[in-house]
Amino acid sequence: MFNMTMQTSQVELLGITKNDVQEIFENALKDFKESKTRIIYLDCSYLYSFHLDDFPEVRKFNLLGRYYANRLRDLERKIRLRQKVDLIEYEIAKADNSRYCLEWHRCLEYWVDDKYVVLGGKKFKPIAISRSFDRVVNEGMEMLAKCIIGGGDTTFNFRAIGDGAISAASPSDVELVNEIDRIDVNDNPEGGSLSRDGSTIYSVSNHSKTVETPANNEFTECGIFNSSDLVTDKMLDHSVFDDPVPHTQNVDAPGSTTVIYMCSA
Repeated sequence: MFNMTMQTSQVELLGITKNDVQEIFENALKDFKESKTRIIYLDCSYLYSFHLDDFPEVRKFNLLGRYYANRLRDLERKIRLRQKVDLIEYEIAKADNSRYCLEWHRCLEYWVDDKYVVLGGKKFKPIAISRSFDRVVNEGMEMLAKCIIGGGDTTFNFRAIGDGAISAASPSDVELVNEIDRIDVNDNPEGGSLSRDGSTIYSVSNHSKTVETPANNEFTECGIFNSSDLVTDKMLDHSVFDDPVPHTQNVDAPGSTTVIYMCSA
């Protein structure tokens, strides 16, 4: 049994103020000033690498999150199909999934603040972690709009990391500048998950220690996709990091997380 203490309070983004968040929101609104859009998407992404001795606890934590997310999705699918569902079981599944999302997000924020976290009875922090507020891109927003009106059933369950030489992401991006590795977060053995807490989306990926060493030994970007096909895929999110994260093949375990907030405007 994985020992995990879950909290229910909201996550505090450390090191930034309400004014910083307001500025991020207003900058995002500028991209929509000529449109009639009333929903926009903001993201907070994290890029990191873990010591191999610490990674098993990260893996177990995220596999537990995957279990919670899959259990909730199964129950919600039954509800959509008008199959009988125990409402108490459903509420428990929602609460478990929400607590996982918030606790993983809280861990990331503590690590950004250079603090240790206890997972599975072990106290540790990443070798390095970087945070970025960046782009939910046009391709992804168009597909999400189709889903809202019943025109699609895609799932953005693939994540990629790369080492592209790039200073900023753009709404028109459709790929990473230089992709190194892409995984299905619902299937990769190292763990990972695709969850939501209300309207907030959590995409978590753990990559294998065998991922090749990137240029300059550093990852600089991550992204979310709906497919493993590099030709027909659609991109949801592209994040670029001012502070790259180091990785050396078979020495550490890299990964990334993106939290997407849906905001009305």
